Parts: sequence; structure tokens; C-alpha cells
Amino acid sequence: MDLARLPPTWIGVGTLDLFAQESMRFAARLVEAGVAVEMSVVPGAYHGFDTMVPQARISADFIASWKSALSRSLNDD
Repeated sequence: MDLARLPPTWIGVGTLDLFAQESMRFAARLVEAGVAVEMSVVPGAYHGFDTMVPQARISADFIASWKSALSRSLNDD
């Protein structure tokens, strides 16, 4: 599958997430295809950690990261 036409991508995952390795492999494939990738890998975090404990500093940082990426994407001229 040709990934070269995909837009810049933000991927966030915790190291304990069941999809961690898959997410990292996908990010690598995107980079190989020339797609700009921003990746946030959170040590010790599990899937959905940011919604289960949103008040935790690590969750707040993670949420701020994807919101910033989304904002940049929507406001890109």
C-alpha cells in the first residue's frame, strides 16, 4: 500500500498499549514513504490512560500534544 499521499500524521501510544509495536511500525512506514510524522510514546502507559486518569500530568501532556498537532493541522495555510 502506498502511504506517500497521506497527510502529516500524529501518533500517540503508551509502551504498555497492546498496539504499541504496531503503532511504531506504522509510523516507521509513514516516514519511509516521506510522510511527516510526530509520535508520542509514553513509557509505562496503557491504552486509554489519558481518558482514565486525565488529571495526571502525563495525561495532560499527552492530550496537549495531540491537541497541538490537530490545531497545527487545521490552521495550516
